[in-house]
Amino acid sequence: MFGIVTLGFFFIRMMPGGPADYLLQQIQSNPQRYGLGRNPTLEEISEVMRQQLRMPPDAPLHEQYISYLKGFLLEGDLGKSLIVDPDTPVLEVILEAAPWTIFLSVTGLVYSLVMGIVLGSLMAYFEGGKFDVGSTVFMIFNRAVPYYVVGIILLYFLAYVQGWFPTGGRFDATVQKGFNVTFIVSIYQHAALPILSVLITGFGGNALSMRANSIRLLGSDYIRVAQLRGLSTYTISTRYIARNAILPMYTGIVIGLGGILGGQVILEEIFAYNGLGLVMFNATVQRDFPLLTASLIITTFLFVLGTLIADFTYAWIDPRAEQSSMG
Repeated sequence: MFGIVTLGFFFIRMMPGGPADYLLQQIQSNPQRYGLGRNPTLEEISEVMRQQLRMPPDAPLHEQYISYLKGFLLEGDLGKSLIVDPDTPVLEVILEAAPWTIFLSVTGLVYSLVMGIVLGSLMAYFEGGKFDVGSTVFMIFNRAVPYYVVGIILLYFLAYVQGWFPTGGRFDATVQKGFNVTFIVSIYQHAALPILSVLITGFGGNALSMRANSIRLLGSDYIRVAQLRGLSTYTISTRYIARNAILPMYTGIVIGLGGILGGQVILEEIFAYNGLGLVMFNATVQRDFPLLTASLIITTFLFVLGTLIADFTYAWIDPRAEQSSMG
């Protein structure tokens, strides 16, 4: 965690066009936004830049790093955004955008997992048959297609050509916000194509993993007993095979949940979906380094936390892992 934050801090600030240059342009173009007159002096501009950057604009990089760590570790201050509002802490910007990204990521992840688990179990049950072979070929092709390519295709045909879905945004601006049916429907309409992009390109890998895990279980005694009892194929595939075959996928699922905030940058840019991914993209383009660094810290922390949770809880989910390690 410390290494990623440190490397991220230096690499971000080594990008061409630092935050001081961008902030100077913003102050000169709109000084009233920062509480200055129309013709501010150099001393006034320098003072505003020092307040916004929390250090002199010409300070060496290592001094900026030490000052940033002190503010972050001792005061919990991640800085203020340079592009959203001069007085808005970056944590407020992140907390406002993060729920929308979580909604997209979790919904797409759940749908792709359910579809992948069901199809993978059926593919394993009919191993070697036409359904298994055809599905395997399709899944391999499906897994190789990037989600953003599918997103662009869906956006063009279903939004621009057919007009069935909105072309961007999180919801219809003309709809009254609140817990009402119209607003909720608008949210799902705007999220449908991004979620569908993740679903189409995500379930193939889950299905192939589920198939491989399920095949190892087909010769088990409890599967043969279930067949002798005359249970249906669907029941055997989903209740007997899927429940045990999904255990090896548990680690990847939890780690995937830990990385939900940082994995939608391109998708949100394509659909103009104002979540954390689009915030990070805009922060990169406009050199809002406080916002970009804070986003890196939070997404890294969640990913590390997800990895630790998966590592510590796997033995609780599957007691065989603990018995194997003890043996």
